Amino acid sequence: MWRLKRCRGGSHRVFVRLLIPNLLFLLLPLLVGGVIYYKTLHEMEKEVTASNMNVLQQSRDILDRRLSEISSIAIQLVNDTRIMQFQHIREPFQGSNINRIWDTRKSIQNYSLTNNFIFNYFVIFKNSELVFTENTTYELLEFYNTFRYIGLDTDSWKHMILGAYQQRKMLPSQQVLVNANVYSLLTYIHSLGYPGYPQGAVVITVDNREVQKLMGGLDLSGGGWAYIIDENGKIISSTASDAPISWIQNANLKGKQGSMLQQMDQQQMRVTYTTSSYNGWTYLVAQPEHIVLKKVLYIKNIIFTLALIFLALGLLIAYLIAYRNSRPLRTIMETIMERMDGKPDTGPDAYRFIKESVSRLIDNNHELQDKMKKHAPYLQAALFERLLKGDFLSAKDTSVLLQHVGIKAQGSFYAVAIVQLRGYEGGFDPSSLEELDMKRVMIKEILRKELQVNLYWHDVAEDQIALLFAFESISSESGLSYLREALPSISEFIHTQINVLTRFAVGGIYEELLHISRSYEESRLTLQYLTWRNQNGIAHYEELPRENNGYFYPSDLEMRLSNLAMAGELEAIETVLHELHQINFEERRLSVPMLQLFMNEMVGTVVKLLPQVSLNDARLVERLKQLSTEMTSYEGLEKNYKSLGQIYHQVCSFVNDHKKSQNVQLLENIVSLLQEAFADPDICLDSVAEQMGISKGYLSQFFKEQMGINFSDYLEDLRMTLAKELLAETDLPVFEIAVRVGYSSSNTFCRAFKRINGVSTSAFRGSKAI
Repeated sequence: MWRLKRCRGGSHRVFVRLLIPNLLFLLLPLLVGGVIYYKTLHEMEKEVTASNMNVLQQSRDILDRRLSEISSIAIQLVNDTRIMQFQHIREPFQGSNINRIWDTRKSIQNYSLTNNFIFNYFVIFKNSELVFTENTTYELLEFYNTFRYIGLDTDSWKHMILGAYQQRKMLPSQQVLVNANVYSLLTYIHSLGYPGYPQGAVVITVDNREVQKLMGGLDLSGGGWAYIIDENGKIISSTASDAPISWIQNANLKGKQGSMLQQMDQQQMRVTYTTSSYNGWTYLVAQPEHIVLKKVLYIKNIIFTLALIFLALGLLIAYLIAYRNSRPLRTIMETIMERMDGKPDTGPDAYRFIKESVSRLIDNNHELQDKMKKHAPYLQAALFERLLKGDFLSAKDTSVLLQHVGIKAQGSFYAVAIVQLRGYEGGFDPSSLEELDMKRVMIKEILRKELQVNLYWHDVAEDQIALLFAFESISSESGLSYLREALPSISEFIHTQINVLTRFAVGGIYEELLHISRSYEESRLTLQYLTWRNQNGIAHYEELPRENNGYFYPSDLEMRLSNLAMAGELEAIETVLHELHQINFEERRLSVPMLQLFMNEMVGTVVKLLPQVSLNDARLVERLKQLSTEMTSYEGLEKNYKSLGQIYHQVCSFVNDHKKSQNVQLLENIVSLLQEAFADPDICLDSVAEQMGISKGYLSQFFKEQMGINFSDYLEDLRMTLAKELLAETDLPVFEIAVRVGYSSSNTFCRAFKRINGVSTSAFRGSKAI
């Protein structure tokens, strides 16, 4: 009962302590509301300016990219050899020039499909007075009657385009009459010929509506306006016709971008602008200041309303929060008191009680960690022994486990060496064991001081120490060179300092931690060799004598060589051939008869390989027969081995060419099938993959790599192209058009049409009927 009362008393104090700050917090809304109100004006101006700046920058970036694409298209057309040759023709309809007209028109592609900003484009030739469009060829006057700039007669229009040499010039938006419809278009001109001698021009027109859409995110209500001005102060595009043009032309804009307040027509306007680094155009928006502050007034009302609501509900919320927050603390206190073995006194301060309890817990944890540190050497020895024996399977797990016990074996290359202390071959007794313990400690200290590499050791026997070297060098040769230089002096230094002879048996150097066990095994074999020869000093595994009574060509290596050839992996084949040559011709120094057997095996591998890759070349077979006969000397065998490498090169080239030809044929079959059957509603990725005999995953990836477009997008483009033709040229109902282009539902077709083209089917048909 006493414990329960003390617990409840402590809980009550916790509740009160949490409630008071919440009550004090109720006084903050009034102060915060006033501060927020006075700060909001400035912040909202910054927000609107930042929002406008963001829209302007996005519009600038998008338009820069589109203009760059248009410039690239124009340059591509200007540099087309057929267009360059045609500009000198004066009599286009005489002789073979008629064929040149047709041939030149082939170079004019439908670029508007890839750039929705392009309204249309055409190429004008000054000498022949012909105009080439993407669809047909016009004489100059005939084209002017179908594409007329309002306010310009024929001569003025011709002078505007052909009067002077112009390069990447964009004219401001103008009203253009196209087939009885009036459009606002920007005109891009890139002349043919040379400066001073214009021979024609590539003209690309841009729909001004697309440009104006870019600035659709700006709030231009209440008399706001937005303009795009070129580097000469000319208005390229605008959203309003009543803006103060004189101010725009005389505006003193500071820097590449910014914002400022200006007095215009007796009202304050917030002007935001940014300048393109691509073409020097300035994107500018002006808004009345009361529009900018519209949100501020709205927020003011909200702030005062929320302040009143907050004051009304604050007490209730403070009470609930305090109660809710005190529950975890009460639970913690009760849990601690239950575990205190009959010591329930919490004192007057619950927080202090919890703090002292947690401090005791931390102290106990530190004590446990100290005990673990004392046992760390035993853990290190166990893990090190597992590493030497090759018990680890994952390099990542190996590194994590070693670091966990304090072994940071970090390096590019690794090698293991065993140090044996001589003079204890006769056995051990208590005094010799004590002496060995002391000498091992002294040797480890010498190695730590003298060797300038990352070094770790492990006692593998009473008189043997395994050394793990972690080299940070860029090659295994540099690490091996370091050991050859350092170990002899270390051995001599040990003999001088502690009067003991040593053997250093060094294994191979490898790049991965998992190969340390291999290096350790090699060092053991090296130590056995030194023991057998009764030698002291240093020996490396690669210095041990090798057996050379047989050639090296295991069956798994033969299978790997064949698989690499069937895959066309020439670089990997060259690596394997180099390895085989180094082992059989250089390291083992086999006799001529033994090399003949090795070469016959190699030739047999190629003979078995040829049918597998379907390579029926009589000359190649004859060449293999010659290899089998010319093997009477080392020089002939070396020459034949090089010829064998050339044959593998030929096989890989054949395999890769065969792959490419298969890819070309497969792509042609897929495209042909889609163009013929795209109107079938059942045609899809699965059905095409089944007809081609490949998986749908491979088909999707293959089509994207070869065509640069997704399979579904390509199929949809084919259907939409036909759909637009039927909508524009026929009176067929929409549901019938949907069926004809491959859609089973008219609703699905209409949604897809609007998503891709930006307009509904009825709006598209209506625009074509005007």
